[in-house]
Amino acid sequence: MKNVLAAGLSLAMMASLAACGGSSASSAVPAADSAAASTTDSTAESTSSSGSKTIVGIYKMGTATWFIQEGAASQKVVEDAGYTWKFLDADLNAATYMEQLNTVIADKVDGVLVCVPDQNLSQTTVDMLSEAGIPVIAVDDALETEDGTKLAPWVGIDGYNIGKTTGEWGANYVKDNNLADDDSFGILLMTADTVSSCVPRTDGEVDALKENLPDFPESRIFRADCDTSAEDGNQAANAVITGHPEIKKWLVLGVSDESSQGAARAIESAGLGADSMVVGLGAYLCEDEFNNEDSCFRAAAYFSALDIGSTAATEMVNHIEKGTEIPETYAVGATIVEYGDDLASIMPEYVN
Repeated sequence: MKNVLAAGLSLAMMASLAACGGSSASSAVPAADSAAASTTDSTAESTSSSGSKTIVGIYKMGTATWFIQEGAASQKVVEDAGYTWKFLDADLNAATYMEQLNTVIADKVDGVLVCVPDQNLSQTTVDMLSEAGIPVIAVDDALETEDGTKLAPWVGIDGYNIGKTTGEWGANYVKDNNLADDDSFGILLMTADTVSSCVPRTDGEVDALKENLPDFPESRIFRADCDTSAEDGNQAANAVITGHPEIKKWLVLGVSDESSQGAARAIESAGLGADSMVVGLGAYLCEDEFNNEDSCFRAAAYFSALDIGSTAATEMVNHIEKGTEIPETYAVGATIVEYGDDLASIMPEYVN
């Protein structure tokens, strides 16, 4: 890996938002046809003037690349059906989200796809939409009770197996580089313990590390909890890195691409990038990171936002048109992409 120069964290990380280079994880069900992506202004409504019915997507972080891509895939399906599509950005704000939810109910829309900014709003969301007679599908983060019982159909990623794929790749990296017995080497898990869809990702990573590196000391495995954003990931990772100056080489396993990107900038700022490896989860930031000579972000688990967006929209349209029952769950798996892979052929929706 090239020597890494310290790089500043910028707001562009948030706007850049969560594969054949390595091992793969199986999908829970076959992948749906991915809709062609298009850029959507996350702060404005995207509509089709000919639509007789309306489906709305409300996303917790609408400026993130993942949700822009997912929304674009849903938009294509919805507009191909002759409906109107509206994209709303809750901006990680519960109050904004509730205003938007009240608005779509007042507008008497025909269906809602939603990724809530706070899963404590799950029951409220389902109750309000149910009372209004509006069907809802949760995307990415489930609408569920505190014990994990789903309150509405859900379309997202197979978090545990994606995490396990990432952890297996990480364990092989440790073995290949003879790092297990190096006291200056540590593993950093970027976690998001308050987001139910993220917890299984970390669980899978941990299980894979234990299975493949059974003698690796737990004292050199660290956690940095964050909200999955680059800024929060940077702060959380920096706290761990500065708190453990004995660790000079890091392997970071992410819970999202943003959190990994934030960790990469923290590692580089500490002057440790040359001997460290950061692995993202989502892969939508890989093109920029791989093109950055100074980055230590050099691998990621890839899964398709287009698959999730098109599947959720297709299920909603079929339900509205034909009364088709919406499946309770749909989950996609992942493969690992690495620096040097042909990203254009693996994940064309994320390559310019």
